[in-house]
Amino acid sequence: MKADLLLTGGRVRTLGRSGLRVFSHLAIGGGLVLAVGGEELLGLKGPKTRVLKLGGAAVLPGFNDPHAHVVYHGLSSFGADLTGSRSIAELQARLRVVANRLRPGEWLLGRGYSELELAEGRPPTRAELDAATRDRPAFVDHRGGHSRVANSAALAAAGLGPASPDPPGGALGRGADGSLDGQLREAAMRMVADHQPPVPFERRLAGVEATLRLLSSRGITSVGAAVNRGFADDHRAYALLAESGRLRVRVNEFLSWELLPSLRELGFASGSAGELVRFGPVKVFVDGGAGSGSAAFRDRPQTWRTPPAELAALVSEAHAGGLQVAAHCIGDAAIESMVGAVEAVQADRSADRRHRVEHCTYCPPDLRSRLAGAGMAAVMQPLFSSFGRARLGAEIGPGAERDVAAHRDLLRDGVRIAFSSDLPVVPDPNPWPGISAAVTDPKQPLSALQALRAYTVAGAWTSFEEIRKGTLEAGRLADFQVYDRDPLEQPPGEWPALRPRLVALAGRPVFRRSV
Repeated sequence: MKADLLLTGGRVRTLGRSGLRVFSHLAIGGGLVLAVGGEELLGLKGPKTRVLKLGGAAVLPGFNDPHAHVVYHGLSSFGADLTGSRSIAELQARLRVVANRLRPGEWLLGRGYSELELAEGRPPTRAELDAATRDRPAFVDHRGGHSRVANSAALAAAGLGPASPDPPGGALGRGADGSLDGQLREAAMRMVADHQPPVPFERRLAGVEATLRLLSSRGITSVGAAVNRGFADDHRAYALLAESGRLRVRVNEFLSWELLPSLRELGFASGSAGELVRFGPVKVFVDGGAGSGSAAFRDRPQTWRTPPAELAALVSEAHAGGLQVAAHCIGDAAIESMVGAVEAVQADRSADRRHRVEHCTYCPPDLRSRLAGAGMAAVMQPLFSSFGRARLGAEIGPGAERDVAAHRDLLRDGVRIAFSSDLPVVPDPNPWPGISAAVTDPKQPLSALQALRAYTVAGAWTSFEEIRKGTLEAGRLADFQVYDRDPLEQPPGEWPALRPRLVALAGRPVFRRSV
């Protein structure tokens, strides 16, 4: 078989069994890697073979980001970007700019603020949002995604007032007089969002396409699209992009736990669907966020998004139906609850579902051992080791910091770890800052090969695809990225600035850098 495409004169690293060994040539045919090697691959050149002379440029497998909120990022991009706001006055000004271009009655959304960056050191209040938004319903989301603040109009649209009870797994913020201050924590966020008017499908499609374009520009060729509640329209958007040849990234689409009865009735199974769009895991929240004070730890009272008994029932039903479960777990109590539920349904390991712990933030040694024994995956965000470990470790107590973002120890204990961005918690999904953080981590450092594999083939393993993608070995999908210079010939401190000049899916270019 002759090659459709030959890449010659470069620095090709497969990240497979050859590790970081450098090859000069890569042959591609039928969307797959035919061979990797040296000048002998020129024998695969035929009359229709295209040749790309690399001139020393580097080639790596495409990145696999197994946990990014594609739809949420896309939809919220039409609202106010509050990332980096330094004061509540600046936040209000950004909201006013966006409000001026909205239609009458359209809700105003904002995302990305952090009280740690605001001069006031606290979230905005309902009254402060009212001053910027007047009678237009509005809410703003914290960067971590576990709390939001709603204005008076949004609370009224949801029928919420001083007598409204807190929902299970969430809380309504209240002033000293019992009035609502606009704060919505964890499950309470839905109490307002559920009353937002439906988003036009055209906006959803445009937002999804723009987000996938962003991911592709960062070398990401596969993404785990973390769940949004509009599953039917989400799937329709991905399917339309695939059918029209505009899908730039392979999508493993998460499924909401609320859909579980319907999924079982329809015979859905993780990994089914198509070549470019697959049905992925059922997503469930076990505890809350690391920065919101709602993570579940074993040595203190817990607030559960999904109590252990309910989680066990959900995992049992999903597992029996051929569905993988991806459970948001920050604290050790949440991780213990999830691993216990998995142990109960697969004692004989006859059905390998590769159930996942998303984040796996605080994981002591006993839980690492149990995760490995249950064949589970930890899908983690490596940047947390640099911006959150010390803060969360101090909150948990003396000696805890070592077991926060325990990448090296998890790998050593036999747990599969995959790295992700959790976009838009991290506003830019570029994997290289996280890879750099993992390699230079003073407490839990990984080798460059370990960190790169966590962002490539490990993500493929979580979606049962490690034999078809994630490396540039013969027979794998030809999903690759090209860099002007070899990243591994540069210091890790320079990696965060890296951007690919070319990204290809099955050998077909889907992104080219213009400059």
